[in-house]
Amino acid sequence: MIILIGASSGIGLKLINELIQYDNILATYNKKKINIKIKHKKNNLIIKKLDISNEKNIKKFVKDNNKILNRITFVNLATISVDKLIVNLKSKDINRAFQINSFSNILFAKHLIDKMIKDNFGRFVFFSSTRASRGDAGISLYSSSKSILKPLSKCISKEFGRFNITSNVISLGYFDSPLLNNINEKIKKKLINQIPSKKIGKTKNISNIIKTIIKSDYISAAEIKIDGGL
Repeated sequence: MIILIGASSGIGLKLINELIQYDNILATYNKKKINIKIKHKKNNLIIKKLDISNEKNIKKFVKDNNKILNRITFVNLATISVDKLIVNLKSKDINRAFQINSFSNILFAKHLIDKMIKDNFGRFVFFSSTRASRGDAGISLYSSSKSILKPLSKCISKEFGRFNITSNVISLGYFDSPLLNNINEKIKKKLINQIPSKKIGKTKNISNIIKTIIKSDYISAAEIKIDGGL
């Protein structure tokens, strides 16, 4: 079972169609409801609303779905990016960004690991970006809240690797998604020109890596860059 958090994004919807051929999917959304037409449905798709901003909701979600959760692959696409200089950040911006980008990953790990241990199988796939790692003007909050994922992933790998539980971070570049397509064309062109191949990524690049991670018991504590060589 693939748990796909934040699946209502442009990338999330495409990943559902690509990964549903590989495994059952439990997809979640918060505000934007998932509206999707499955091209070739080989496995089951379950869609549920979930606010991941507090532990109570996460704990209840895991408990309520315990019976259908087996051989779990956890994929968290939920992300908040606050485009502000540090001096303009508000407390609510900081709290919200860390709740979604940082704490939700820790809390899901906390509440899913017992089930993974019982199954002797578990895969954690966290998402960051090359831009977050590099840092840039206006994204200090996004970069800092994503920076915990690499050490978190390494710790999970070391603590629970003996139970066939792996943990990895996928770091994305620029992808064919509403996030990129909605920005100014001049800025978009400048960003794409930074990529050696001058091409933006396709979600197939992401789903292929997720499938490889699921199949492998020896890819762990890695940061896998899918950014075209940025």
